[in-house]
Amino acid sequence: MLNQQWLTTFITLVELGHFTQTAETLFMTQPGVSQHIKKLEHQVGCALINRIGKRFELTEAGIAIYEYACDLQRQQLELLSSLHVDETFAGECKIGCSGSMAALLYPYLINDQQAYPELIMLLEAGPNKRTLDGILSNQLDLGIVTQQVVQPELTSIDIGKQSLCLVIPKCVSGKPIDAKVNYELLSQLGMIDHPDANFYWQQICSAFFNSESAKNIRKSGYVNQLNQILLPVAKGLGFTVLPEFAVRCFAQYDDIQIAYIANDKPVMLFEPLYLVHKQHRKLAKRYQRIIQLIKSLVNND
Repeated sequence: MLNQQWLTTFITLVELGHFTQTAETLFMTQPGVSQHIKKLEHQVGCALINRIGKRFELTEAGIAIYEYACDLQRQQLELLSSLHVDETFAGECKIGCSGSMAALLYPYLINDQQAYPELIMLLEAGPNKRTLDGILSNQLDLGIVTQQVVQPELTSIDIGKQSLCLVIPKCVSGKPIDAKVNYELLSQLGMIDHPDANFYWQQICSAFFNSESAKNIRKSGYVNQLNQILLPVAKGLGFTVLPEFAVRCFAQYDDIQIAYIANDKPVMLFEPLYLVHKQHRKLAKRYQRIIQLIKSLVNND
């Protein structure tokens, strides 16, 4: 890495064009200025100036180093300036959540960005572990997960619940099927897998079926795009488990159905939702609006 002090001396020399004035400006001696330039030339491995009496001309390498040093100086000034700014309507918003929650939340986030162009919405959809790993590595600032966090570096806030539904097709091979299901029927259909499917399915299976059977369920497909997960279900190719708000907004909702068991009880359970962030890292002001938005969306749904 090029020496920052030598680069500063070089920038000042180029802009003033005189060794004596540079020394006076930087409260140095003229030999000290010359020494900085020589050390910088030695570090880059080539001459940066051609001395012509008391004047000098930049070499091609000198021009390149001067432009680089100016860019670096400008970036540092911008960075230092940004460190003291904490605005409600400016900055990057780095959020992680499940794909289904992302589908619910993202349209509102980009509406905010449209209203306040200095906001930049960065949304990472993935399972709980990816969200938590992202927060721990500082790639994300805020996450929404479905499990209570016990890690000392993180803090979590209970913000409500989402309902998980077992979704089956209305027809298989052109023949209507009953919404009332048992484990044998589900085994025949097979599960359409997705990044959160196993976690969701284990909860459903534990609540309504033999939890040990969850480990052995046949997989009849996999897709990691939320808007595609229910397509094979609608085609009669399997069942899946998703949050209810993701099911209700499916374009081919008439081709799927929420499964029931005896006594017309829907195969549905409520799963807690938690907001997670670093315990000892204060969230920027811009996240206050987002947290309120998330809470209102969860409670409305």
